[in-house]
Amino acid sequence: MTEPFHWSVLGERPYRNIFVALMAIILVDALTLNAATRGRFADLMVAAVLLAALVETVRSRHNAIWAIALGVPAVAVRVIAAFRPDTTGQNTTVLGFTAVFFAFLIWNLLHDLNTGNRSTSERIFGALCAYVFIGFLFALIFAHLEYRDPGSFYISNDLLAERTANESSQLHIFTYFSFVTMTTLGYGDVTPISEHARTLAWLEALIGQLYLAVMVAGFVALHMTESMRKNRGDPPPDGPGRNPS
Repeated sequence: MTEPFHWSVLGERPYRNIFVALMAIILVDALTLNAATRGRFADLMVAAVLLAALVETVRSRHNAIWAIALGVPAVAVRVIAAFRPDTTGQNTTVLGFTAVFFAFLIWNLLHDLNTGNRSTSERIFGALCAYVFIGFLFALIFAHLEYRDPGSFYISNDLLAERTANESSQLHIFTYFSFVTMTTLGYGDVTPISEHARTLAWLEALIGQLYLAVMVAGFVALHMTESMRKNRGDPPPDGPGRNPS
């Protein structure tokens, strides 16, 4: 008989909650067809991603003080940027706050995944969240690099027609480019030209492949091993109180 659902279960699955929120936000962004609103929506989308991660990090009480200290300013400046015209100083400040918080989230996730007492299924979701955060972080850096130094990337005419002079309107282009680069698809409609852009691109591709091959694959293999052991009725290796589900 299936056990009844309790809302308290959501609090025990912070990484699953963050991953579902990330996928929902990305889906909403993909369905936004009006190019005129994409600049403002891009800032709000990043703010929503940061807010979802902030809420779940605080709920899990792991480094909650650091999460609040770094996350609240990052969310605030992103929301403010959505309703203000771009300036180089403002965009640099927004990128700085956002990048620091993303770096904290990635470090916090990886530290908790390797040292915390999480189920293997929850660790897989945590590893996937960190993977998406890495992609968003590089997208922000790429967009800022092109804004500060136009021509750092070759952008095809179809995508170029949707781009305007402000950084936020370019973010959806470089989010696409970031994840295409991290998964090494390389369609060629966006191509790094400058030395800095090329270095960042191959670095992201290297990180993306090593991350999937080592981190995610390792947790998936561990989850399969523990599931097989549980089906056979073998005791868990770390003691009878461990729950591998």
